[in-house]
Amino acid sequence: MKNLDPLLARAAQENPHESFQVIVRVEGDLDTRQGQLEQCGFCITRRSRLIHGFGASAQGEAVLRATNEDWVISIERDIEMRAQKDQETH
Repeated sequence: MKNLDPLLARAAQENPHESFQVIVRVEGDLDTRQGQLEQCGFCITRRSRLIHGFGASAQGEAVLRATNEDWVISIERDIEMRAQKDQETH
């Protein structure tokens, strides 16, 4: 599972019926890949040409299955990013 984040792989194996928010980077046509991911059980929440991939939710077992597809470049958790405020005092 070289294309799957190791922490996500472990969580998906331990919780195959839990839903995970993920980012999936793919090779090939985005329309085709979206359809294939949906057939694998992914619910696509957004599409990004910048990273050539998708934001999606999927159960752990679907995440693990998708790693067998040669067109999947990577799958990682989709986490909320926040900017830190400048901690300096003037």
